[in-house]
Amino acid sequence: MFKALELDGEPDLVPIHYFGFEQTGQSFQSFKDSEEKKTCDGWVKSKNSKVKYYLTEPRFWNVDLWGMDPFGEHKIKIRYRPAPPEYPDCRINIMDGRIYKIVKQPNTGLEYTWYVDGHFKTPEILYSYWEKYGKPTEKINDRINYSPQVWEDYIETLAPYFYSMVNLPLNPSEVLIGGITFLRFSYYIRKNPKFIHDIMDEYTKVNIEIIKRLSEAGVDIVTFGDDLGYKENQFFSLKTFREFILPYHKSIYQACKKRGILVVLHSCGNVDPFLPDLVDAGLTCIQSLEVTAGVDLEGLKKTLGDRLCFMGGLDSSGALTYGTPKDVEENVKNTIKIAGKGGGYFVGPSHDILNIPWENILALRAAIEKYRKYPLDY
Repeated sequence: MFKALELDGEPDLVPIHYFGFEQTGQSFQSFKDSEEKKTCDGWVKSKNSKVKYYLTEPRFWNVDLWGMDPFGEHKIKIRYRPAPPEYPDCRINIMDGRIYKIVKQPNTGLEYTWYVDGHFKTPEILYSYWEKYGKPTEKINDRINYSPQVWEDYIETLAPYFYSMVNLPLNPSEVLIGGITFLRFSYYIRKNPKFIHDIMDEYTKVNIEIIKRLSEAGVDIVTFGDDLGYKENQFFSLKTFREFILPYHKSIYQACKKRGILVVLHSCGNVDPFLPDLVDAGLTCIQSLEVTAGVDLEGLKKTLGDRLCFMGGLDSSGALTYGTPKDVEENVKNTIKIAGKGGGYFVGPSHDILNIPWENILALRAAIEKYRKYPLDY
């Protein structure tokens, strides 16, 4: 696993990374009722702390790297309140202004949290909320114990199953745009760029403070998501990206590099034009690599494969969901052959698993095990 992340040649196996089932989707409902789940269902308990960890999903997928940590989801104290009256039956994240509503997942009818709008459309609104409820840097949860003993006990407990990377709490540009909306982002980068920089600086400071605490605990891999692209295109021009997004990513990467921490970025969409800059800024690994978004994995491997680790790339939006089991096997085989050559690749779906048919799930799992062995001489 570390050989792949550190681009240290070919390991014995292509390591596996996987995002997880979306629990309101059809795939997870099939998984819950499956015989396969029964064979891998279970917990592991620490000998020292006596804390129990649920391992069913990572055992099902035989993952090598998994985004889960002992410090929990509350590294910052996020609070929700009823949204303003113009958003009935909604709630607002009072730290970043994103408004959500509980809706029903179309394929299963299960309740699902759906983004509706951003409320922080003016500096006055945002600063009034931060003054009343606290700025993001004031929301860091100081009650979490980041001691080396906690981390070492956690890693030792899970060592027979997988290695953990720790999630950073904020996705800076994604949270920014969700809170103020794309329309207002486009307006303020021209009319009040300081407003955008103030927000990005605040969110980045939160992540860097958490990185410092994780480093003291002994964490050596962190991950965060920051979607930068649509299908077939990017959210920003290269000029806008370099002015308003890249400097803050670089600050996060350099904070990690200074402490010997490897950093994995998840970004959906076609982000190919941004990757050379992100690598120069210090990015270790890019996760997602959506083929249906137009990502040129083969081209990226040729141009950046000696500097960047790749993770994902299996076609969640295409072959895995809409193809046959044979299509799934071919997708796995071809993707590993392209991205796995020379090492520096983690095989896995490009995103979480939502509505992939169960027969394709089983075909995916079998194909990964079949084709992950080095040398890749098929």
